[in-house]
Amino acid sequence: MKRLNKEYKLNVCKHISMKYGTVNKDNPQVIYISGKCWVSPIKEMDYKPRIIHIENEMKKSIKRLFIDDVNFINRFILDFDISTEGMMPNKKKFLSFDFYLRQNENNKKQLKELKEIIERKTSTVSNNLVYIFRDNDFQIEKKK
Repeated sequence: MKRLNKEYKLNVCKHISMKYGTVNKDNPQVIYISGKCWVSPIKEMDYKPRIIHIENEMKKSIKRLFIDDVNFINRFILDFDISTEGMMPNKKKFLSFDFYLRQNENNKKQLKELKEIIERKTSTVSNNLVYIFRDNDFQIEKKK
């Protein structure tokens, strides 16, 4: 059985490990972009509403940068995963996120052709996420 998934690393943010890919390289209708990093609060606060706020800001950022009806249609899924259980200042928690984008059927490209667009836009989304975390009193790093 032939493997159809394909993935490429993205070196677009020095605080978050990023990659993009598809589960079907022959027909890359849906593209995923994933990131992972370590997050730690700087001070004591109510963590859950802050994390929800950060996730909502990321959704806005993805929508603003990727959804253009030229390359990607107006629907995407964001899976933003971090546990606020036992969160405390200077204790690192693992954050992983994936967002799934559907290519415009009339302008479908192969994964390699999308690299430049994805690198540029993902760089903005990921660096924006770092700034949002910092504005909300969190540190963010690639390694534990």
